[in-house]
Amino acid sequence: MTMQQVFYDFSIFNILKGKKPLLVCDKIFDTFGIKFPCKVMRFDGFSSNPVYEDICTGVEILKKNNCDFIVAVGGGSTIDTAKAIKYYSGADYPLMAVPTTSGTGSEATHFAVVYINGEKHSVSDQCLLPKYVILQSNLLKTLPLYQKKCTMLDALCQAIESWWSKRATEESIRYSKEAIDLIMKYMDSYLKNEDSGNAKMLLASHLAGKAINITTTTAPHAMSYKLTSLYGIPHGHAVAICLPKVWKQMSNFDDIAIALGQQNHEAAISFFEELLQRLNILPPDNVNKEDLDILTNSVNIERLSNNPVQFDKKTIKELYREILEV
Repeated sequence: MTMQQVFYDFSIFNILKGKKPLLVCDKIFDTFGIKFPCKVMRFDGFSSNPVYEDICTGVEILKKNNCDFIVAVGGGSTIDTAKAIKYYSGADYPLMAVPTTSGTGSEATHFAVVYINGEKHSVSDQCLLPKYVILQSNLLKTLPLYQKKCTMLDALCQAIESWWSKRATEESIRYSKEAIDLIMKYMDSYLKNEDSGNAKMLLASHLAGKAINITTTTAPHAMSYKLTSLYGIPHGHAVAICLPKVWKQMSNFDDIAIALGQQNHEAAISFFEELLQRLNILPPDNVNKEDLDILTNSVNIERLSNNPVQFDKKTIKELYREILEV
C-alpha cells in the first residue's frame, strides 16, 4: 500500500530535480506562479469530466517523452486525470497531487473517475493514492465563490456519507468527524476567502477524502451523477441537494447530527436544508417530469449497496421528485 506524505509548502519539489515529470494541470495553472526545479512536460488537454480518449493522449505524451514522474496541479478532475494516466500507463510512476480546490479529496483516495462512451467508470488501485500531497491554501484565493460553496459541500457530504456508510470503521469515522468539525468551525472564514478559513477547509477536504478512501460514498453521490450531466450543475451542488432528502428516508444517525452542532437527525436535516437556502444552492429550474424516469434508471442499484438503507427504484424516483421539487 502506498504511504502518503503531506506537505504544506512546495519544499517537496526538491525531489523533482533531475526528474522528467509530466505536469497534469488545467488552463488556470499559469495564474498560480508555481515554479519547478526542472523542465516539465505539460498536459492540459482534457475535459472537466475526464474521458478515456484524453487519458490515452496523456499516456502517449508520458511515454513519448520518457517521463518518470507525474505531478497533478488542479481540482478533482485534474487529479483524477493524472491518476488515470498512471493507471492506464501500466507503470508505477511516482505521483504528486497539489489540490487547488477544497472539496473533492481526490488527493487522498486510491480511485479515479473516467468516462468511457459517455458512461462513468471508476478505476481503483492502491497505487493510485498519490505518494506526495501539497496542501497550499493560497491556491484557493482565486476560486469563484460559487465554486468554493460547491466544493465545500462536496467535502461535507463525503464526510457525512462515509460516517453512515456500511463500511465505516473507527478510523474513517474519526476522519469524518474531524472534517465536519473543521467545516462547521471555518465555513464563514472560508467563504470570506480568509487565509485561515482556506487552510482549514483544504485540510477538511483532505480528511473527508481519507474517510471515503476507506468507505467510498453512498446514495447521495450515486444519485448526483446524472443530475450533473443532465442539468449542467457542479458535482458538489448536485450531491448537496440529494443528501438531506436521502437522510430523511433513513432517519437516525444522531451522532452525525451532534457533530453538525444539532440535537438530533431531524434538526440536522433542517439545518442542512437551511444551509443550502442560505448558500443559494437550489434545485435546477429546467426540470421536466419526464426527467424522473431518466434519472431513476441512471442509478445503478448495486452502487447503493454501501448505503445503510436499501432503496428500490420506486423510492429512488420519489427521492428525485422531492429533490427536484416536481
